[in-house]
Amino acid sequence: MIVSRANKRKLVYMNESTTTADSPSNEIALILGTAGHIDHGKTALIHALTGKNTDQLPEEKKRGITIELGFAQLHLEPFKLGIVDVPGHEKFVRNMLSGATGLDLAMLIVAADDSVKPQTLEHLEILRYLDIAAGIIVITKTDLVDDDLLELVEEEIREICKNTFLQDAPIVHTSAHTGAGIDELKQTLRQQCQSIADRQLNKQSEMFRLAIDRSFTLEGHGTIVTGSVISGQLNIDDQVTLEPSGDVVRVRSLQNHDHSVDSIVRGERAAINLAGVKPHQIYRGMELASAGFLKPYKLLSVSLTVSDSAQHPIKNHSRMQLHIGTANIPLSVKLLDTEVLFPGESGLAQLALDHQVVCTWNQPFVLRLESPVTTIAGGRILQPRAKRIVFDDQESLQFLGQLTAANPDITRIEAAIFLEGLPPTKTDALELLTGVADTDQLVLQLLESGAVFDYPHSATGSNNRLNLVHPIALRRIWCRVQNILQKEHDRNPLKTTLALTPLKTRLAYLGTEHQINQVFSHFQREGHLTLHSGNVTLKGQGPQLTKNERKLLEATVQQIRQAGLNTMLVKEIESQAGAQKSAVAQLLQVAVANNELVEISPTYFIHSDVLQETKQQLQNQLVPHKSYTISEIRSILDTTRKYAIPLCEYFDRIGFTIRNNDQRQLCSEQPLSPQS
Repeated sequence: MIVSRANKRKLVYMNESTTTADSPSNEIALILGTAGHIDHGKTALIHALTGKNTDQLPEEKKRGITIELGFAQLHLEPFKLGIVDVPGHEKFVRNMLSGATGLDLAMLIVAADDSVKPQTLEHLEILRYLDIAAGIIVITKTDLVDDDLLELVEEEIREICKNTFLQDAPIVHTSAHTGAGIDELKQTLRQQCQSIADRQLNKQSEMFRLAIDRSFTLEGHGTIVTGSVISGQLNIDDQVTLEPSGDVVRVRSLQNHDHSVDSIVRGERAAINLAGVKPHQIYRGMELASAGFLKPYKLLSVSLTVSDSAQHPIKNHSRMQLHIGTANIPLSVKLLDTEVLFPGESGLAQLALDHQVVCTWNQPFVLRLESPVTTIAGGRILQPRAKRIVFDDQESLQFLGQLTAANPDITRIEAAIFLEGLPPTKTDALELLTGVADTDQLVLQLLESGAVFDYPHSATGSNNRLNLVHPIALRRIWCRVQNILQKEHDRNPLKTTLALTPLKTRLAYLGTEHQINQVFSHFQREGHLTLHSGNVTLKGQGPQLTKNERKLLEATVQQIRQAGLNTMLVKEIESQAGAQKSAVAQLLQVAVANNELVEISPTYFIHSDVLQETKQQLQNQLVPHKSYTISEIRSILDTTRKYAIPLCEYFDRIGFTIRNNDQRQLCSEQPLSPQS
């Protein structure tokens, strides 16, 4: 019988959870995973523990190997273990990585008659990278070997587990065929669960998160996804976000191992019936999360360690595959402090992904080569939403290193705020960025010490959340702003001020308009620039005028403004200037550069406001498409030919009027800006 791919998925779902008796509500839920080489008895061991065969696909039964993930449940009072059976074949390591997401403890399984094999080593390496809290070493098929060989196998296992989380793990000898060691294994599992229970229970109060390892439809139910609950709790009718798409979906119903439940918590396997999404919109690697908790990004900052057994170093810009959660994404590795990482070495890097992914601070991940396909490295997320760091930027690398879990909470918070730069870091994002749940007191300490600043989101201050910026980040941003201002001053050497609005448009990536205003105010307090009436001046830039020259400039501009069109010509201004006569020409050009005056002709300047008023007056009184003589225009403007002739010639040059012999008419379209 041929089974379609869709029916295979349904078959797996229907058999993921054989109906079990209701378990006590106070049971502690944990996730147990298997790891080990193909045909080392992982599935048979789970059957001996639970009575369930996790191989359900016809192809799996025919070939006797696990291809897809398998699931079962084991009650070991007071614990309820959701068991994930992963494939052991090298071709299905990708599936193994998806199943290993969210594991609390793992069983490394080695067959007594085969000992350590390639996938044993690779699975062990993967478990090391994925931050498994506890583990047990299980030697299977012990009925097939004598005691001497069993002892050699155990020694070999201990050798490969040195310096790993399994270095001191208990070893249990079992035989699924005879049942030997199964009761001892259950007791050992219970002891291991007890050692990690308190730590994992704390995660039930966190935001909800589940990495999807399967999705499919069932007739009459619609879209169903499955996965292990990484943190938090989910209830029927809750609304959650599907990431990285951002779609909001509603929970229709919930199952835990085929048992309908009202809620699921961290450490449980879950099947979730979703409303508001079509099956084709979901794929393995997506996540369900509390609204607003996770945001997708394509650039991650990480700490990275190359496997001791890697056959190749990691070179800058190497292409690899990222395995995080249940996602598998191609990427380019950008090393930050070296050109190459050799086997056994660690470093800081940024991962430039081909597609967006959601993750949190300190989340573990695995890197595999694209060719040959093998596990090469692993590490931790330091920035789940990174900004580009240039190679060997020691200041940024110092703060990035402070984001590692070994550092105090307050150190990580300050580092995260620095690396976020601008727009400011909102306080409600700090848990995602640092793993610190309660940040209020620590942020207050940083504010009081001056280590960070609060930049309100709006001028009204109605937003209660703090918006945090690090002073060193501001200093670095000042370098960019200074560069922009310097280039503008260089292009306009006579300008004493620059218009602030176009500059703020270029800096929109720094935050809201109010936040940008706050930044410029900060730079003014630091003495870097001056702000006045919507203009900005870089300290030490523009023409350097004496006190008397500034007074003459201000007086001249004011006098020309009051005179309207019939103002003094240049010779008259120079005559009034007396001993400062030689400075007049430059002062007039400074006023033009600052958009205060407009040069109508080399001898005639008027105020920019007067020009705008004059243009508006002509637009109001001249009939479109009708031509007027100089005398008629002079009469409308109540001026003389001395001023009317150069003014009309100026209007011709800027396209405000069109000349036809000795007459002029309005152009069909005229901008009203001072420069037009």
